[in-house]
Amino acid sequence: MIGLVLLMTVSFCYAMFQGGFVSWFIFYSFLPFSVYASILLFYPLHDFTVERKVNKRECQTGESVEIALTFTRKNRLPLLFMVVEEELPQEMEDRGLQRKIIIFPGFKRTFSMSYTLENLQRGEHSFQSIRFWIGDFFGLVEKEAIYSSPLKITVFPRYHELAYSDLDRVFNQGAMVSTKKTQREHSVVSGVREYQPGDQLSWINWKATARTSEIMTKEFEVQKNRDVFIMLDEKPSDLYEESIEMAASIAHAMLKKGMEIGYVSMGSRLIIPAAAGNKQKRKIFYRLVKEEPGVVNALNENVRKGILPANAAVIFIVSDLTLEKVDILSAFRPIQGLMLCVKKQADVTDEERFSISTAISRGIKISFFEHGHLKFDRSEVMAK
Repeated sequence: MIGLVLLMTVSFCYAMFQGGFVSWFIFYSFLPFSVYASILLFYPLHDFTVERKVNKRECQTGESVEIALTFTRKNRLPLLFMVVEEELPQEMEDRGLQRKIIIFPGFKRTFSMSYTLENLQRGEHSFQSIRFWIGDFFGLVEKEAIYSSPLKITVFPRYHELAYSDLDRVFNQGAMVSTKKTQREHSVVSGVREYQPGDQLSWINWKATARTSEIMTKEFEVQKNRDVFIMLDEKPSDLYEESIEMAASIAHAMLKKGMEIGYVSMGSRLIIPAAAGNKQKRKIFYRLVKEEPGVVNALNENVRKGILPANAAVIFIVSDLTLEKVDILSAFRPIQGLMLCVKKQADVTDEERFSISTAISRGIKISFFEHGHLKFDRSEVMAK
C-alpha cells in the first residue's frame, strides 16, 4: 500500500513540475494500474467459495487420483491471475510432491482447475486447506486466503489373485485349516464359478460349461477345524511393503474361498477376531492401511493374556528369519504356526538357516514365497 501511494505521488509530482506531454502521459498511463491495484487491496476474498471434488476416495497402492477445485465468486472484477496451492499431507511433501498452479480467471465468476496425484502410496492421506492469492500487474498488491476443505483419501495395499496352486505353495509344509489344506471340502456344493488355474478336473461342472460355453467349476463350502490369524512382522525392512502386500493377498485369497480369518497387529494391542466375508476383508485391509514399521512389540503381552483362541493357527509373514521372530511365534504354542518369508530361498543367510532349523525343531513350519513371482489384480473394488 505504501509503495503504491509513493509511486502515484512521485508520478503526479513529476507531471506537475516537469509539465509537457510525456510527463502527463506517464502519469495517466500508470493511473489505471494504480486504480486496479487499489481495488484489489479491498477485494473481498472471503466471498469466494471453494469446492473440492475427487474421482475416488479409495484406491490401491500405485493408482492415481484426480482432484478438481472449483472457485465461485459473487462479482466479475477481472483477475489477472490467481496462484492456487494445495497443502498436501506431510507424507506427500516428504516425497517432494508439490501442487502449485497458476490460473487466469479474467471476468469469470466460476472457474476450475484440476491435477492428478500419481503413484499413491499406501496409507490414509488427509488434505486440509487450499491456499491461493491474487495480485496486480506490477506485484505491488498481493492478497492471500486459506480455505479449509477437509478430504481423506484411503490407499489400500495392492493384493495378488492367488490360484489354488499358489496357496498350496504357501501351506506345503502342513495343514493349517483342514486335512485338505486349502482345497475345498467336497461334501457341500454351494454354486459354480469360472475356472481358475489349479482347479481339479473333477471339480468341472459340465452342464454349466455347456450352457455358458466357458469352463465352469464347482464352488464348495469350506469346513475347517481351526481359526486362522495373519500376523505381520513390523520391524523396519526393505521388504516391508512387500510383506504388507503378501498379507493382503493371503487374506483376500482365503476370504474369497469362504474361510474365516483374523488379524494380529504386532505394533498395537489390536486383534481382529476371525470372521468371513467382505466386511472382514475391509477390516483387515483397513488395518493394513495403518500399519507402519516400528520397534515396539506389544504382541507378547497379548499372548500372555490368552486373547487368541486355543485352537488358532497363525501365519507369520516376515521379510527375514531371525531367532527373535521364531521366539515370537513359539509363544503361541500349542497354537499351530507357519512362518512365511517374502524373499528368495536362495538368498537365505547362514544365520537364517540356523533360525529355520530352530523353528522346525519347535514344530514351526517355514515357507518361502517370493513377492516378484505374482501378478497384481486391481479389478475388484473394495466392498463396503
